[in-house]
Amino acid sequence: MKKYKDNLLLKGATTLGVGAFVSKLLGAIYRIPLTNFLGGKGIGFYQTVFPIYALLLDFSGCAVPSAISKIIAQSSFEKNNRARQYLYSSLKLLSILGLIFSLSMFIFAKPIARLQGAPEVTFAYLCLSPSVFLVALISCFRGYFQGLMDMSPTAISQIIEQVIKLTTGILFVKLLSSNLEKAVAGATFAITISEFITLLFLIVLYKKRTKNFVGFIKPNREENKKNYIEILRTSLPITIVGIALPLSQVIDSFLTVNIIGSYRTDATTLYGLLGGVALTIINLPVSICHSVATVTIPSVSGESTNIKQDERAKKVLFITVILSLPCAMFCLIFAPFIVNLLYRALPQIEKNIAINLIRLLSPCVLLLSILQTLNAVLIGKGKLYVPVISLSVGVVIKTALNLILMKIPRFNIYGGGIALIACYFFACLINFIIIFKFKVKNASPRTYRRQYAS
Repeated sequence: MKKYKDNLLLKGATTLGVGAFVSKLLGAIYRIPLTNFLGGKGIGFYQTVFPIYALLLDFSGCAVPSAISKIIAQSSFEKNNRARQYLYSSLKLLSILGLIFSLSMFIFAKPIARLQGAPEVTFAYLCLSPSVFLVALISCFRGYFQGLMDMSPTAISQIIEQVIKLTTGILFVKLLSSNLEKAVAGATFAITISEFITLLFLIVLYKKRTKNFVGFIKPNREENKKNYIEILRTSLPITIVGIALPLSQVIDSFLTVNIIGSYRTDATTLYGLLGGVALTIINLPVSICHSVATVTIPSVSGESTNIKQDERAKKVLFITVILSLPCAMFCLIFAPFIVNLLYRALPQIEKNIAINLIRLLSPCVLLLSILQTLNAVLIGKGKLYVPVISLSVGVVIKTALNLILMKIPRFNIYGGGIALIACYFFACLINFIIIFKFKVKNASPRTYRRQYAS
C-alpha cells in the first residue's frame, strides 16, 4: 500500500510537472514574439494588468482546487459521489464569486489603469475581465480531478490553455501592431478565448469520465450549505496565501512606475523587464516544482497519522530540492544565453538589464519552490494559517525593502529583485522554524511509542 501511494505521488507529480513545464515553456515561447511585436514599453503595459488580474482570480476561487482536493482526499467513503457533490456545490458558489469580480474588473478598468499611471491599458482590462469568471469555473473542475489523484486533466488543460493563448495572441497582436494600445488589448483578449476553450474541454472530459457513474444525488439545500461552509473554511487561508504575492505585485506595479519614474524615464520598461522577462524565465522551473506542491496536498491529507504525513513531507521536500537546485544554477550561469536566444529583438541595454535580473533572481527558483511545497505540506497537515503568517511577514519585508531600495538610483529595478529574494527567504525560514518546533515537541521516544502504538 505504501509503495502504491508513493508511485501515485510520483506519477501525479510527474504528470503535472510535464504539463506545467510544457505550459510554461509555451508561455515563455509566446513572450518572444510578444516582446518583439510590443517592445519593452508594450510588454510593460501587458504586464501591468496582471497583478490586478491575479488578485481577482485569487478572490474568485483560485484556492478552490487545493481546497476541494484536500476535502475529497480526506473522504474515506463514497469518494466519487462526494467528489461530484463538492464539485456541484463549488460550481454554484464560484459562478457567483467569479461573476462579481469579473464585473468589477470591467466596471473599474479605467480608474484602475489611471491609478497605475498607465491609462493605455484600460481596453486591455476590459478584454481580460471575462477570464476571471471562466477561471473560477475551471478551478472547480481541476480541484475535483486532483482530489481523486487524477492529475492528467489539469496538465492537459494547462497545455490547451497555453496553445490557444499563443496562437490567438500572436494573431491579434500582429493584426493590431499599428496601434500599441489595441495590440496589448488583443493579447489579453487571447487569454479570455483560451480560458473559454479550456473550460469547454474540462466539461466534456468530466461528462465522459462520469457517464458510467450511477446513483449520484445532487446535494439538497442543507447539504449545499454545509459544503459551502467547508469549502470556504478550507479555501480562506489558502486564498489569503494566494492573495499575498499578487497583492504585493499590485503594490509593486504602483511603486515601481511612480518611484523609479521620479528619476528615470524608462520606469515602465524596467518593470516590464522584471515582470515580463526575468520572472517569466524564473517561473518556468518553479512551475515544475509547483506540480509537487499540488500533489502534496491530497497526498498528505490522505494519510491517517502525523508520522506518515511527516514521511510524505520529507519525500516531497527532497524531490523539490533535487528539481529546483539545478534549475537555479542554470539560470545563474546561462542567463546571457537565455536572453540572447529568447529576446533577440530587445535593444542591447535592455538585454543587459534582463540578464542581470535573471542572475539576481536565480535563488528565487530554489526558495519559491521550497516555499510552495512547505505551504502545501502545512495545508495537507491541517495547519492552514501557518503559510498565511509566514508569507505575510515576507510580503511586509518585501514592500519595505522596495520602498527603501527603489528610491536609490543605483539600485532602481534591482532593488525589486533583492526585495523578492528577501520575501521568499524569510517566509521559508518561518515555515522551517515552525515545523522544527513542532517536531521537537513530538520528538521524545515516549511520544513516538504512543504514536506508533495508536
